[in-house]
Parts: sequence; structure tokens; C-alpha cells
Amino acid sequence: MTETRATGYDGLVSRLVPEDELRGFLLDCFGIAEHELYVGHADRVNDDLRDVPQHVVFAAFCTYEEARGHFAMRFDVGIEGRLVDRVGRREFIERFAAHFGVYVLYGDTEPPGLWTVILADGSRILAELDDEDGRSMLYAATSPVPGLPGVRVDERLWQIR
Repeated sequence: MTETRATGYDGLVSRLVPEDELRGFLLDCFGIAEHELYVGHADRVNDDLRDVPQHVVFAAFCTYEEARGHFAMRFDVGIEGRLVDRVGRREFIERFAAHFGVYVLYGDTEPPGLWTVILADGSRILAELDDEDGRSMLYAATSPVPGLPGVRVDERLWQIR
């Protein structure tokens, strides 16, 4: 039997999620115990883990930080293979978006230059992103993005291979 490899799920989120809410979501989503999870701001990791023995391994390790532009938060969750078997990448993003009532941009199997955006209602759209000067801005999407009326709608993005 092959063992599933550890991986990471990352994305950009339309609003900043408080750390305690993020922690609760991750515990519930992956079905793990508190001691198996690390959640912290990307700037605090070294300080947070200063007194943690080096042999300690977390089943899920999540960092987050503020983002600019059309997104307020960036997250990165490294997970053990057994958690990948429980919750796949797209399912994780869909749960995240629905739970927090946000839209989440992430990359999966899109053609180069396109990104997937999962809306709070679970719908999936493709989008083009401009990520210059530390600002992540959507400039085209296959359907309207709630709260972003200035993003051009272009259904032809579905045809890009």
C-alpha cells in the first residue's frame, strides 16, 4: 500500500480570519487534536516555537499573514499525508470559503496564468491575477466576484488550455 505524501494547501482570502477562528476551523476540518496543530502569524513562528522541542512534529502547520489588494489574508497549511486522505485540496478550500463566508483564490490544475476562486456559496470561477508591488488584484474572472464590481467578466477564460 502506498502512503499519501505530505503536502501544503495555500490561498488568498477576501477577509482576515481571526487566529482563534482559524484554529477552530482547522481542528474540526482535519479532525485532529489541539497538540497536533500549529497556527501562527508568519512573523511569529520562531518566537512561538522557541520553547517547543525540536522533535515535535505537527500534523498540520498553518501560517498566515495580511495581504493587500483584493485579498486581506494569505495562508499556508502544511499537512501530513493522512490528513490529505481525509480532506483534499479543493474540498479544503470549499469548506474554508463556506465556513468563513469568503472567497478564496488558490492554484490547482488551471492553465498557466489562471487561478481558481471558490466563492462562499461553493461556486468555482477562474480568474486572472496581477500580483505586483505586493498587491494581489483580480482583473478578469469567468463570472462576477461578490464585492468586486470592477473585475472584468470574461467567460472565454474557460476555453484557455
